[in-house]
This record gives sequence, structure tokens and C-alpha cells, in this order.
Amino acid sequence: MKVLIIGSKGFIGSACHSYFQHAQHCEVHGADVVAEYNDPNYYVIDGSNSDFKEIFKSQKFDWCINCAGAASVPDSFVNPARDYLLNVHLVMLLLTAIKENNSSCKFIQLSSAAVYGNPSPLPVKETAALEPLSPYGIHKRHAEELCELYHNFFGINIFILRIFSAYGPGLKKQLFWDLFKKSQINGDISLLGTGKETREFIFVSDIAAAIDTLINSAPTGFKIINIANSAAICIEEAAKTLLTNLNFKGNLTFNGVVRRGDPLHWHADTSLLKDLGYKQNIGFEEGINLYCKWLKERE
Repeated sequence: MKVLIIGSKGFIGSACHSYFQHAQHCEVHGADVVAEYNDPNYYVIDGSNSDFKEIFKSQKFDWCINCAGAASVPDSFVNPARDYLLNVHLVMLLLTAIKENNSSCKFIQLSSAAVYGNPSPLPVKETAALEPLSPYGIHKRHAEELCELYHNFFGINIFILRIFSAYGPGLKKQLFWDLFKKSQINGDISLLGTGKETREFIFVSDIAAAIDTLINSAPTGFKIINIANSAAICIEEAAKTLLTNLNFKGNLTFNGVVRRGDPLHWHADTSLLKDLGYKQNIGFEEGINLYCKWLKERE
């Protein structure tokens, strides 16, 4: 089996690339905007004018996993055009290249729980209404609509994975990275929100394992699947777990201000994922320990 990972140098992409490199049933290829001189199965992408047609002309892939794109809700308010380019336009270029040059290639689009907005009721099913709260969430929804279009009109097998809050070694943004940076310079830490907001955290290698589980199920057609562990954790508890691992001695407070675009509560229904045979490998406390170990190595 031949797999192409778009965005193979990024946080989730690099974890997937490493995972599939060690899979005996797989020949993995990577593509990203960063130069790589030691891997013959790697393709450099022009970030401002990506054209994937030559990649799919030169190789016939069984699977293409799209891990590329912008991944910052706050930045999507500041740079909505850039967010659209990376999260929607890039997907259209990929799908067009597959359609014209490698139509048997199955496509996995990494989407986001951000498409749900503030879902109700919880746990949220894949059939829930999509009411995103940010340009990022809206663009992820647009990308999903493109995927459905290319399946319905051109017959491409496409699988959309709505990933909840990913974390692990390599993460340099969002809550845990922000806490790490603040723990190094401040006596006390103040965060947005109340601390009672909830998230579904999933360790990055479990995301790769979930993708592998999907691939091994030999699916066809079009399917949307939540990628999480059905274990919502409040932000205050998650933050304290990380800070304890970092031996932080200061105080943690919350200012009560909800940042624009941030949902209040996430809790995923993962019945479809479990039906494929997925099982969690890394629990939250173990995952935080592994992440903190990586952080401490960077000090």
C-alpha cells in the first residue's frame, strides 16, 4: 500500500508520517513546504502556488492523507484570506489532482470539531448541525462540502475525520504550549474563560492509529467520523495536570472572558470510530507526561 501524507512536516502530519513509516504494510511518501534532502519519497510544495498534479502523475497512491492547512482559530480572524487559501483552496487543488491523475486514490481530509461550534446535545454525533464560530471553522466546513462534491460528482472515495483537541510532542500552539511558555516567565498564570469549559483531548499518535484503523477497514464511499476518546475534561483540570508535571509553583486563575471563536463544551460521540475497531492507546495523564517530557527537553 502506498500512502501520501500532505503536510508531513507539521504537528499531526509528522506523527502520521512516523507512524506509517514503521508500518510494515505501507510505503509512505511525504509532502510539505519545508526542504528535505535525504528522503527520496518526499515532495516540496510551493506554499503560495501549490500544484499537486505532478505528484499524482509521477506516482499512483492508494491513499492521500491531508494533514496540511492553517490551524489557528485566533489567526483566522486576523488573516481570513490566508486561512481560506490553506484550508479550502488547497483541498480543491488536491482533489482536482486526484480526479485528473489518480482517481482510484482514497482521500482522507483532516477536519476539525470546530465545524460544530457549540454543539447541543452532547455527546455530539457526526449528524449534528454545523454552526462554526470562526472563519477557521467555516473554512473547515467549506472543505468538507468540497469533499462531498468531489465524491458525488466524480466518484472519489473520501473520508472526513473531525479531530477534537490534539496534543502531544511537537505541539507549539494552543492551551498547553501557552501554559508552558507562561510557566517559564510568570509567578502566576491567568487564562481566558472560567476553567469550567470542556474539551476532548486526543494524543497525536492515537490520531495516527485511528487513521490506520480506518485504512485497514478497507472503506469505500463517503464517510464522516469523529476522532476523539469520548472523555471530556474541563480546562482547569487539564491545565493543572500539565502545570503539576512542569513543577509549576504559582497560582492559576481564570479571567472569565471567553475568546471569540472558542466553544464552551466539546464531548464527542465516537461510536463510528469504535465500530471500526479503534482503541485508545495513550490516556490523558500519560499523554501529558509524554508532552511535558518533550517540553523539558527543549528548555
